[in-house]
Amino acid sequence: MKYEDLEQEYKKIFTNQVLPFIKQHIKEDFMSAPIYYLLEELNINRFRSGLPIIIAREYGINENNMIPLAALCELTFTTAMAQDDFYDDDGVREGIEATHIKFGIKETLLSCDYMNHEIIACVINILGTEIQPDILKRLVLIINKGMADAYSSVLMELESKKDIFSVKQEYLERLYLAKTAHGRILLECTFMIASLALNLDERFKIITAIKKYSECLAIAGQLKNDIYDFTKHKKYRGFSDLRQGYITYPLYLVIKDLIKKDHMQFLKLLNDQNYEALLTIFRKEKMMQKTLFLINSYVTEAMKLVKNNFPPAIAQLLNLWAEGNRHFSIAPEI
Repeated sequence: MKYEDLEQEYKKIFTNQVLPFIKQHIKEDFMSAPIYYLLEELNINRFRSGLPIIIAREYGINENNMIPLAALCELTFTTAMAQDDFYDDDGVREGIEATHIKFGIKETLLSCDYMNHEIIACVINILGTEIQPDILKRLVLIINKGMADAYSSVLMELESKKDIFSVKQEYLERLYLAKTAHGRILLECTFMIASLALNLDERFKIITAIKKYSECLAIAGQLKNDIYDFTKHKKYRGFSDLRQGYITYPLYLVIKDLIKKDHMQFLKLLNDQNYEALLTIFRKEKMMQKTLFLINSYVTEAMKLVKNNFPPAIAQLLNLWAEGNRHFSIAPEI
């Protein structure tokens, strides 16, 4: 299977199984309208809802038990996009009007909270009849921790604005793992359910490997998104992090070696939103090449974790997904 074929399968699963499930359990009305708007109008990679179903098929378990989890991962990521657009003062998301502009700020933010709580209750109610109480408890704790991480990432970005030159690499890694909590929730919960039929040693081995795999790909995927901020997303909401003054890994790679006397000049360019001058610095410091090298390192590490830890069909799927994090339809250049 090619990566493009996998994307199409994700889309098919979302359209035919996951979105109908969400609509069945959460009424479409004024309280849910902002989020349904994004669910139905956005043309994005739907791996968060597709992957759990594909994993279930490969493990030979009832894929219907995965649909609530698939719905939760897709829906909570969608609410996070709506919230991020407001926090980042972005007016457009993938070519469509941002929800907080279309529906109003209060309506959008409250709708996000409403939808998140509705889908979490749905998952608990449905899976509570299908899996053991101790496993359900672990799933709920993972989901809750992931949601807390997602909110903490916004606070960490705001904190980074106070002095971007004081941000350390460890802080960035924590930030990037927090920003990508939805994908990590997806993988850990999916494999926890998929491995229920295995013995404890095998389950522990799989869950340990998938947690480390998800962390590698979380950072690789966020780095890829950082590149898109200068390339693919440039037309609609490009330079979003630069506009906000947030630290990013690519920005860190550029400024960590700047001598102190150049800090004020760099901050002036940032505050003035002088993107052409900033891009000139980024090119000189080979920011793109350094970021691509990092992506490659994290993807390679993720693929090492797949080896000997998963059945061949699952390993092939995970490797394909990992490879997708360094796949660009157009060579990225700034």
